[in-house]
Amino acid sequence: MEKRFELGWLLDFYGPLLTGHRRELVRLYCDEDLSLSEIAEQLGISRQGVYDAVRKAEAQLKGYEQALGLLKRYRDMQTEIENCKAQLDQIEPASGSEAALQAAKDALRRIEGIER
Repeated sequence: MEKRFELGWLLDFYGPLLTGHRRELVRLYCDEDLSLSEIAEQLGISRQGVYDAVRKAEAQLKGYEQALGLLKRYRDMQTEIENCKAQLDQIEPASGSEAALQAAKDALRRIEGIER
C-alpha cells in the first residue's frame, strides 16, 4: 500500500509528463485503488498490458524525481514549515512585537496553503 501511495505522490508532481494513457492507468491504480485486473477490464486491455504500462510509468516517474527532486523538496519544505510553526508557537512576544509574531505565523500559513 505504501508503494501505491508513493506512486500517487509522484503522479501528482510529474503526471503531466506522462502520456495521457499511462497517466490514466496510474491514476486508476493509485487514486481509484483499482486492481490491475479491474483496470484491464474497464479499459478493455490485458492485465499484462496494464501491469507493463504501470511499471514503465513508475520507472519514468521515479526517474523524474531522481533528476528533479521536486517531491523531496516539497516534503523538506513541509517539514521546515512545521518546525517554524512549532518554534513560533513557543515564543512569548515582547510588548509591541505581537503583530510581527502574528504576521510571521500568518505568512507560514499562506506558504503552507500555496504548497498543498
